[in-house]
Amino acid sequence: MVIDKKQLNIAKNYAEALFKIGKEQNDSEKLYSQLNNVVKIIDNSNDLKTFFENPLIGSNDKKEIIYKVFGKDFDLQIINLLNLLADNKRLKLIGTVFYCYENCYEVQNNISKVTIISAIKINEETKNKLQEKLENKLSRKIIPEYQTDKTIIGGLIIKIQDKIIDLSISKKIKDMEKQLI
Repeated sequence: MVIDKKQLNIAKNYAEALFKIGKEQNDSEKLYSQLNNVVKIIDNSNDLKTFFENPLIGSNDKKEIIYKVFGKDFDLQIINLLNLLADNKRLKLIGTVFYCYENCYEVQNNISKVTIISAIKINEETKNKLQEKLENKLSRKIIPEYQTDKTIIGGLIIKIQDKIIDLSISKKIKDMEKQLI
């Protein structure tokens, strides 16, 4: 998924409008899931991505493909969003629109995505305990993403939105080196 930071405000308008509709119809979670699936389908098909991003192809042709690919399995709100993006020659912003929608969804539902980096793979029991402690500390539900990076030697690095909590051994070594110099 490509996020176009230059077009973030435009994408945010589309996302907020869709989120408002979802909230009014009590469908924000369903729309979140479907929009995520649309982005995955487009990202996984170079032909579809190229077709949608081609400025020489008219919006009516794009809408026809939107209906053929998404019409049967997706809500009318998602189809309408895609058609509107096609009409405005902004289908390439779908990933950015999802990113903005996801932010609205997470704020509304008191959710935070958290990246947890460790030197070795963490077992399920430890993952559960770590998730529980983070949820209690943040007073919100978290969606953890686990990564491994052997260069941190040991410990953890926890990324929450724009904050980084570096509890790695490699950081402690670097800090000790600075004190010795």
